[in-house]
Order: sequence, then structure tokens, then C-alpha cells
Amino acid sequence: MKDSILRMIDLAGGYKYRMIISIFLAILSVGCGMIPFLIIPEIVMQFINNSYNITYLRNLAIAVGFALVLKNILFAYSTRASHKVAYKILYNTRIKLAYKLARIPLGFFTDKASGQVKKVMVEDVEDMERFLAHNLPETTSNFVIPLAVTIYLFTVDWRMAMAMLITIPLAIIPFRQMMKGSNEKMDKYTKAKENMNKTIVDYIKGIAVIKAFNQTTNAFSKYKKSIYDYEKFVLSWYKSAWIYMSAYFVMMTTNLIVIIPVGAYLNLNGSLSVADFILFLTISMGFTAPLIKLTEFLDGIIMVTESEKKVYDILKADELCYSNKISNIKNYSIEFKDVSFAYEQKDVIKNVSFFAESASTTAIVGPSGSGKSTLAKLIARFWDINKGEIRLGEVNIKEIPVETLMELVSFVFQDVFLFNVSIKENIRMGKLDASDEEIIKAAKQAQCHEFIMEKEKGYDTIVGESGSKLSGGEKQRISIARAILRNSPIIILDESTSSIDPENEDKIQEALNNLTKEKTVFIIAHRLSTIIYSDKILVINKGNIEDQGNHEELLSSCELYKQMWHTHIGAMEWEFELGGTK
Repeated sequence: MKDSILRMIDLAGGYKYRMIISIFLAILSVGCGMIPFLIIPEIVMQFINNSYNITYLRNLAIAVGFALVLKNILFAYSTRASHKVAYKILYNTRIKLAYKLARIPLGFFTDKASGQVKKVMVEDVEDMERFLAHNLPETTSNFVIPLAVTIYLFTVDWRMAMAMLITIPLAIIPFRQMMKGSNEKMDKYTKAKENMNKTIVDYIKGIAVIKAFNQTTNAFSKYKKSIYDYEKFVLSWYKSAWIYMSAYFVMMTTNLIVIIPVGAYLNLNGSLSVADFILFLTISMGFTAPLIKLTEFLDGIIMVTESEKKVYDILKADELCYSNKISNIKNYSIEFKDVSFAYEQKDVIKNVSFFAESASTTAIVGPSGSGKSTLAKLIARFWDINKGEIRLGEVNIKEIPVETLMELVSFVFQDVFLFNVSIKENIRMGKLDASDEEIIKAAKQAQCHEFIMEKEKGYDTIVGESGSKLSGGEKQRISIARAILRNSPIIILDESTSSIDPENEDKIQEALNNLTKEKTVFIIAHRLSTIIYSDKILVINKGNIEDQGNHEELLSSCELYKQMWHTHIGAMEWEFELGGTK
């Protein structure tokens, strides 16, 4: 917790002095709130002694009113200052996160769901606002003022000060019991909440599929269970804490049961004046309020530190080291030299070596989980390899500036992501300064101009969240248009036609042919019939290259490839029979 708090304060950077001003104003505000408790005993004594002066009493009343008004004004300015600083810090934190996300391995995004990254960028950063705008100034002030008042009261009468404070150590006993295991419980709470949120999102996003396959009851039961599990955990946590929480609040606010008899005894034996007795009685009624608020904020700080840790996990993530020098890339061949890569101590790619000539097509095939996609992603430095070397045009990719490498390599993924903007702007992502004419030309080459023009607003049609208003084939062709517009010399096709219907497959295949002309191409595919004319086929098995060559060579030399080919042909024949064409 301490480390998280220090890191959040450190994020203030050049705004620390404003935060200090906010804390100072908060301290003055709480101090002004204590002034009436110091003045009221004097007013009471005026009446007890029957020697009150109207002017003097009026001035005391004005002082009380002024202190209360000033308390609220100072609190408002403190809150205003802390919120300004908080949102400046949130802005800077999100900028830092965005910069960091641009520097860390692209594989980071394949390992984490987009929702997790989005939650950190939006929700977890926002949670820090509570600490910066509220907890920090208010917690500090609610600690400093009671401390100052306590010191003052000890100078008035140490015996009464001890009597007033005696219930606080007793209240700490149930408070500690209440907080026992709070870190573990907070972890469980976070997981239960995340599971509930994930289930709700999945249920909403998949409602069409759920209804289509008549899985409403099953899906709803999962949805209901996640909410019930969350509710059950939260209520059980609260239930276990309620008795301790009640005991804590009772003990914190019952110091009068000690002050009254002790004060009465001391007054009767002449060692405590009535004025001081009334002073302690009055202050005791307002003394514990800031302390109770202090403990309330402690619970909030625990929750905020959980959010800060997730932000910190991204900010501390290892970055890829890119060169800033201009690389002399002579061609667009790709060479792997004894490349090994391990992820989370598990070997994924092992001593892989191959050479793909510039403007050639290389297919990567193998059983599921063999490392095909990982191998292709290493070309674009999704991760840094543990051993060996990857060379692009005879230059080590570690020596190529990040901007240059990103310009040289384009991906067409099976799962297409589109932004919730127009079709035109989605295609323009490939080249931000592209003209409308260039976009239309790329769309025609990608076989999507025709269906775009059928839309009500043509190229200005908004595609919806993640392209929800388009079919799978339409989204795929738009992603290809984007890649065509980008015109990178190296293209990586990752299962780009594996789940497309036959009608769209022909169009997508034609679009891919336009995309890959005179390019260095890598194709990851399960449908072996789509890659039989590749210049080279790499057969990957358990992270190793089992064999490499063209289709005919592998059929005669590689048992695994032969097996995969016969399985593929058998599946195609079964599809034809099912369709009644045989």
C-alpha cells in the first residue's frame, strides 16, 4: 500500500505544489471546524457566571459563524484545487500509458483481453482520482487537526486528555479484526467483480447467438450465477465485518462515558475548573468525527491501491529496444537463424532456421498450438526472441527503427477489428494521408467497393462497435483494403479465410491476390489447398520446423504434412457429400 501511495504522489510531478496547497487548505478547513468547539465553552461560562456582555457574546457568535463559513469556503477551494491536480495527473497518466503501450511488445496485447487494457486506461486510472482529489487532502487534514487539538488539550489538563483518548485504543481492537485479511478479501472481491462484468458483457454481446442456438436458459444461468456469486461474497464479507464495524463506531463515539465521571470527580476535588470541564465535554463531541472519517478513507485507499497496481504493472512492463539509426534495407527477404522464443518460461519456438526470399510466398502449417502464429508475429517483433537472430533484408530487425518496421510489415488477421467510425476512415487507417481516390482504388482491389456503395451512406457509413453492422466477409475485405492502401512490402496473413463462407471466400481470395502481388508473403492456414502453390511451406510441430519445401516435396518427404494433407482432402470430400455434390 505504501509503495502505491508513493507512486501516486510521484505521478503528480510538477503539480505537487498545488497538491500541497490543497492539503494546506484542507487542514485549515478542518481547523476552522474545530473553532466553534473552543468558543462554545466560553459562551456557556458567560451564562453560568451570569456576567455575560451582549457585545462580547455577539462577537463570539459571529466568530462561530465566520469559522463555519470559512470552513466550507476553504473546503471548497481545497476540493477544487485537488480535483484540478487530480485530473491533470489522470491526463498525464493516460498519456504515459498510451506512450508505454506504443513501446512495449505487441504480444502484450495478444496476451491480454482488450477489455483488460481498456479497464486500466479508463476505470483504474479514474479510480486514482478518489485518492488524489479526496483521500490525500482529507486524510491528511483529518489526521493533523486531531493531533494538534490533542497536543493543546494535554497542555490544558493531561488527565482529562487521557480520559478523552482512552476509548480510541479500545476501538482499534475491533477495527483490526474488521481489517484482518482485507488484502486477500479485496483480491477475491476484485475477481468476483471482474467475473460478473465479463459475464454480463459476454451475455450482452452474444445475445444474438444465444437466441439463435436456443441457449438462453443456459447463458442466463451463467449470467445469474456470476451476479449471485458476487452478491454472496460481498454480503458475506460485510456480514463478517458488521459486528466489528459497529463495535468500532460505538467505542469511538462514547468517550463521554469516561470524560463525565472523571471530569466530575476532578471538579469536585477542586483540581479541574468548570470552564475546562466544559471545554473537554464540548471538544469530545467533535473530536472523533475526523478520526472516523480517517478510517472510512482507509477502506477507500485499499481499493484505490488495487487500481494503481494494475496501472503500475503496465508502466513497469519491459519495452522493446529499438534502434534510431537509419537502416539500409536492400530487399525484403526474411531469415531466421537459430531462433528460440519462450513465453512465461515455456518454450514456444525452438532453434528455428529458414530463409524466405524477397517477393516470395511462404506458408506456415502445423497442428493447432504448434507455434505457427507466434513464428509469424516474431517477424514484426510482437516479442523479442531469447536466442538467435531475425534478419529483414540482411538487417537484424532489432536494428530497424520501430516506425520503419511497422511500415514494412502488414497483418491481415482472422479476427478483424474495425473502429466505430465510417468505412472510409477505417480503410484510411492504413495510410492516414490517403486521398478519397486512393481509398476507393484500394476498396476496388479488395473487392469491397460494390457492397460499400450499396450501403445507405456509402463510404461514410458508420460500421458500429467492432464492425457490428457488417458481415464477417465484409469486415475481412475492409481489412484487406486497409492493407492494400498501406502497401507494405511484407504481408502476414493469419488464418484470413479459415471461417469465411464460400461465396465470400472467392472474393477475399481475389482481394488477397491483389494485396500480395510482388510482396514477401507469409500465410498461416489450416486449409492446405489454399497454399499448395506457395514457394515454400514450413511444417511446424511443437515449436520446431519438422520439414520445409514445396507441396510436392513435402508430400514425399514429410509424414506429418502427408497426414495433414490426407485429413484435409478427406474433410473436403465429406463437405462435398454433405452438400449433395458427389
